[in-house]
Amino acid sequence: MTLIVILFFLMLITLVAVSAINRVQQIQRQRRLQQRRLRLQAEELIELVISLEQTIPNRMIIKHINDMVISIQQQMLALEDKNPEHIEAAIRKSELYSEELMNPNHKKATSFQRESDAQIAKTQLHLNEAMHLITQLAAQGNINEVEMDSYLSELRWAYLMVSVMSYIGQGDKSISISDRFSAQAFYRKAQQLLMESMHQDPRRLKMIKELSEMIDGARVSLSRELRDTSSAVLDPG
Repeated sequence: MTLIVILFFLMLITLVAVSAINRVQQIQRQRRLQQRRLRLQAEELIELVISLEQTIPNRMIIKHINDMVISIQQQMLALEDKNPEHIEAAIRKSELYSEELMNPNHKKATSFQRESDAQIAKTQLHLNEAMHLITQLAAQGNINEVEMDSYLSELRWAYLMVSVMSYIGQGDKSISISDRFSAQAFYRKAQQLLMESMHQDPRRLKMIKELSEMIDGARVSLSRELRDTSSAVLDPG
């Protein structure tokens, strides 16, 4: 009888130990899955930041999204229990980048022009994602309504300009090889997009007018003001 009791308690202890081990392993698996999910989110946002840096001159928009990267990386660090050094290094890199974005002496050229339909589509996908994130930041109280409206207007203009300026760029290339017929077709595509848009930016109407002149042969290229719409270097803010 004593032996049976001892065996019973041993079995009970074994079951408790196995259950505890399984629980620990389950927690570890959940932590790894959560870290992986956060890492994928951070990587997607970093890709978005890189795309925006090449496209839009307003670095405040980029900084807000880069700060979201930092927040996610900090969540990853809180879940790391073995080797936090690589996450800490990534956080520091992101923090330095945010500081760099606010440095008025560090300016980078941006361009709306893309070389292919695939590049246009990918950039516009990133701009759509940026608009979603800006709306999310406003809902969380991280930016005010005035900032949100300003950022969204700029991102919508960028979305339009990626297609428009890419078509104009193709038209300019056609002109350079004396293919005026193809150039006119590209300019008309760009003009049609502008005419279909409801964006309130005053440059839109001026661009429509100048494209008409380019199609008719009365103008060689867009005015400097509008060409700067495609490629610009601006201070943050």
